[in-house]
Amino acid sequence: MNGYVHFDLAPPRSWDHFEELCADTFQEEWQDATLVRHGRAGQAQHGVDIVGRIGAVWPVGLQCKKKTRWPVKEVTTSELDEEVEKAKNFNPPLQAFYLISTAPDDQPLQEHARIITDRHKQQGLFSVSVLGWGELVRRATRHNNVAAKHFGPFSTGPATPLLATWRAANAKLLMNDDELAISIKELIHDLIDYPAGRIILRQQETEDLLFQITNRQAAETDTLADRIAVVELRDKLKILRDRERAVAAGLQLLLGHKDMRDYVRIVWEKDAPLLIRSFVEQELDPDGSNVTGLEKIRIHPPGTQPEDSIAVFMPGSEIAAIFQHQTDLKKRYPTINADIISELPSNAQFAYAIPRVLHRVIWNLSEGISLKSMEEKEWLDMSSWKVTT
Repeated sequence: MNGYVHFDLAPPRSWDHFEELCADTFQEEWQDATLVRHGRAGQAQHGVDIVGRIGAVWPVGLQCKKKTRWPVKEVTTSELDEEVEKAKNFNPPLQAFYLISTAPDDQPLQEHARIITDRHKQQGLFSVSVLGWGELVRRATRHNNVAAKHFGPFSTGPATPLLATWRAANAKLLMNDDELAISIKELIHDLIDYPAGRIILRQQETEDLLFQITNRQAAETDTLADRIAVVELRDKLKILRDRERAVAAGLQLLLGHKDMRDYVRIVWEKDAPLLIRSFVEQELDPDGSNVTGLEKIRIHPPGTQPEDSIAVFMPGSEIAAIFQHQTDLKKRYPTINADIISELPSNAQFAYAIPRVLHRVIWNLSEGISLKSMEEKEWLDMSSWKVTT
């Protein structure tokens, strides 16, 4: 992330980042742990991007509009009218509606919102508020953790800005290969500039669960059955969030570690999208333990015993390709060590073996094994991992 863009606290580069900033700001403003981003691109959201609670007032809908800074684009009264009409279809009915934009704060637009609110009050409908970029920044920078996450060193907190928010649904990364390739390169540079920068992976299923939990907690009844249902939803939510954290940790390692990022940027550049996509989707896949119809190889971490090997499951065609590749290599280069991860065929290496190594490294870190100790054992060097088929 280029630090220069934050001298005047400019809006985030992408709409997704802007929505994340809005969500974080109002979660802190309203002290609402259940505030949730609502729906995803392509879904009917009825003009609502974020759903939250202000004390006993629920649901409160937020619509986020990212406008160009130059030439300056403003939110018009007709746009506000259009979004308000959409919000009337939200279920359950909204109690309040906020339109937040990167456009400058505008007095006539705010007056128009007050007129709508007065009319709605007589009709038993929700209040309407409009916030421009200046007001959003004022609120965001009141909270050190929000300012640090989104505005880096130009906040009063530590430099841990949000560098990227990646989205997934049904254990699939919502980016095509071209987008992923450039996102990988951007993140490598961003992490060089901000080593403590944050990468977030959001699953649609996580946000759906959060909305269900909020909806149940807002119900008038609070029976034992209701409480049990909420706990069950929270159990599911924890599993999804644990997977998201594992993905973020893996991306941070791959793209932020001084040695790994050079491999990704230079040696593995062509295969980096395959590697990143495979790692992310395998970490998120709830059916990852289903190996029916697959065959396996075993990979051995350096400095370990055979019984410490890790199974890597893949289609039989990939196993056959490994045998053929190893045979060809030994014919051409009789002295080569073909039984290491870095000499596997590209697809076997980047779609299966290295993602499995990353999974194990992240698991070790979660168990308290230090990265330094794994570096000393050469766990991040793919030429040190042995393969047996």
